[in-house]
Amino acid sequence: MAAYQLRERRRFRKNFPLIWKTPGEITHLDLENYEPEGDDFKLDKKFVDDLLPARDAARTKANRIIFVNMMIFAFLLTDYFSIGLKFSIPGVSVTDPKGVRDFLIFFVSITGIYCLVIQNNIYTIESAMKFSILNNFPTELRDIYIAKYFYFENFPPPSPVQLPNISYSRLYSNYFLVASVTSLILLFLYFSFYTALYITIAIDVWKSARLGIWSYIIAAASITNGTLSMSYLILTRMRMPYRDYTVFHELQGLPEIAPSQLERRRKEVHGEGVADYLNLVERGYIKSNSVSNG
Repeated sequence: MAAYQLRERRRFRKNFPLIWKTPGEITHLDLENYEPEGDDFKLDKKFVDDLLPARDAARTKANRIIFVNMMIFAFLLTDYFSIGLKFSIPGVSVTDPKGVRDFLIFFVSITGIYCLVIQNNIYTIESAMKFSILNNFPTELRDIYIAKYFYFENFPPPSPVQLPNISYSRLYSNYFLVASVTSLILLFLYFSFYTALYITIAIDVWKSARLGIWSYIIAAASITNGTLSMSYLILTRMRMPYRDYTVFHELQGLPEIAPSQLERRRKEVHGEGVADYLNLVERGYIKSNSVSNG
């Protein structure tokens, strides 16, 4: 029976495989099946321009949070290295790290999660905008509009569309590839360095315990919030596994579009599993009266 369960699991994975997609790619796949019922909700330039103000407003709010968090983090670093720094953030003048450092790192961890939620909504809006541009805008203008709407992240230069006789040289392509890979490596190193410093400061808050037990709680909560932020970032940006039930929907639709192929396709999907099950019934591992009518 254990071997049978393993075979059933293998058949399940074969019929309903996992596909690895980013949330943005899932949005694109979903919009591919979208059929507008009227002119007001077409995925055209009007649709992109309608989303633009909301995207810009959310990005402005996220950038403000990032700026404040960077200032606070710089302050925490100067305190950790005993440099000493006095500065003001909107509405608050920070001059003495004693007694406030614990709350500042907790504030950074909380606002960091909030900022990631905002950025995830920005990512969803931009995924829809990019789908519309890449599928409904003229091919010759797509790179230009990508540069217009996503100037803050559009790294590659435009590729000529109407100039088939002109292409990038090997020297240019190789140099651009090296620059791109180097930028990604540096970005990863900067992020790793920031994470290491954040954990170091949280540990120092724990060891110093300027607020007694509250310092322990704040340090643990700050590291927990940072871990949650990383998890949320991975779940909302990286490729994640989705279960593909295309076969199931195919069997549901065949009676209407191709009824003559239903039985053949059903045998291809479930035939092996049914035969395996009936074999166990015949051998006495499963009682015959437990066989369902289906």
